[in-house]
Amino acid sequence: MENSIFFLLPVIVGLCFPVMAASNGMLGKQLGGPFVATLAVFQLGSVLLLMIIFGTRSAFPSLHQLLHIDWKTWLGCSIVILNLVTFTIAPARIGIANMIVLFIVGQLVASVVVEHFGLLNLAIHPANWQRMAGIIFLIVGVILVKKY
Repeated sequence: MENSIFFLLPVIVGLCFPVMAASNGMLGKQLGGPFVATLAVFQLGSVLLLMIIFGTRSAFPSLHQLLHIDWKTWLGCSIVILNLVTFTIAPARIGIANMIVLFIVGQLVASVVVEHFGLLNLAIHPANWQRMAGIIFLIVGVILVKKY
């Protein structure tokens, strides 16, 4: 039961994604472009996170810690930026539902590959026909959402 929050949080965040995509798109239009909008999102996010860090009295990493982080660890930062820019641009062109379904398809394909090979020090979970069928069903879902 203590892990139930970890099943609930992704659903809650998933419910928020259409709102994020629409509001980021509006922000991009109001600020003159998706890159400026993404920067504004990061600025506000940084202020909010600093407030949380100070409020919870969390420790900041030392310069030594920051300088000795493996470069692969920083990949997530670039992916977050790409994610926000995409969620700012794509909804107006292909629709929020299509964008989110394609986003999920990409996540699942990458997850199956990463878990199949145990990349990034994750446990190995072999790709099997059931996992492949799930991805195919999602792709069919994209086609149905796009068509209807």
